Amino acid sequence: MDVSRSTEIRVGIVSVISIALLVIGIMLGKGISFSPTQKSVAVRLPASGGIDAGSPVVVLGVRRGTVTQVQNDNGGVLVTATLDDISDLKSDANALVSILEITGGKKLEITPGTATSPFNPSAEIPGRVAADIGTLVGVLGDASGDITGLIKRLDTISMAASDLLRDGSVVANIKTMASDGALALTDLRVFMQNNRGTLTSTIQDLKTLTSELRESVHRNEPAVSRIIARTETVVKNLEGTLSKADGALANVDTLTTRVSGMVNDIRTNKSLINALMYDKTLFGKLDTTLISLQKVLKDFGREGVNVNVGLGHRK
Repeated sequence: MDVSRSTEIRVGIVSVISIALLVIGIMLGKGISFSPTQKSVAVRLPASGGIDAGSPVVVLGVRRGTVTQVQNDNGGVLVTATLDDISDLKSDANALVSILEITGGKKLEITPGTATSPFNPSAEIPGRVAADIGTLVGVLGDASGDITGLIKRLDTISMAASDLLRDGSVVANIKTMASDGALALTDLRVFMQNNRGTLTSTIQDLKTLTSELRESVHRNEPAVSRIIARTETVVKNLEGTLSKADGALANVDTLTTRVSGMVNDIRTNKSLINALMYDKTLFGKLDTTLISLQKVLKDFGREGVNVNVGLGHRK
């Protein structure tokens, strides 16, 4: 009885230890740790990229934690992961979902960042999903139709090029153009060789002329400046004269207007000048009076004046 009881106790202890070891092995395999420095971080992704709970989290290639939850959130995917240490993470840390092995599986790679401020555990780490083999296969499948069309177009172009080259005249023209180009290059080379000295002398003369022109401009710059200053003075004086001429013309216009007004007043008003100029009757009387006066003056000069004056008596 005691032996049986002891055996049961031993079997139970072994079973408990085995279960504990199994659980610990599973936890280690999944990356689950009970380190007191573990921190939970959130990573925001546009899509999951195939990552799920239990996927490893690595920092600069070193495994440091495990993905604990993947869920849709606000039009994207929110991944929650636990890390053993986040002391080296900075505020500009970012994440990338990539292939774990060539046969399958995904991992979450975190780049610590280079900012001076530390990472805030309550903030989210922005992430992206790297293209994997499945994505590349899908892209190639979508592009297969375009590639087929491109190959057909290239085949059509090659056939057209073959037909074009099959024409002897085209090939002959190409050969002629090539020959003419080679001949032109030869002529140009010969020309350069024969006229190298002349061209060099011309370039040197141009340099000398440029230098002399620069010196002439520098030497005559004060005189040119004085001429320009005097020209500006003459222009200013001319502007003043023109302004005075404009004033004189304005005065002449005013005087003309006044004379025209006076002439109009003389013509329309019933004044003595108007009567003398436009009244024929008055003009005739005035002419008769002047004739009579002239006659009296003429007689006065020839015969004198007989004056009979009586003083101090009545007639």
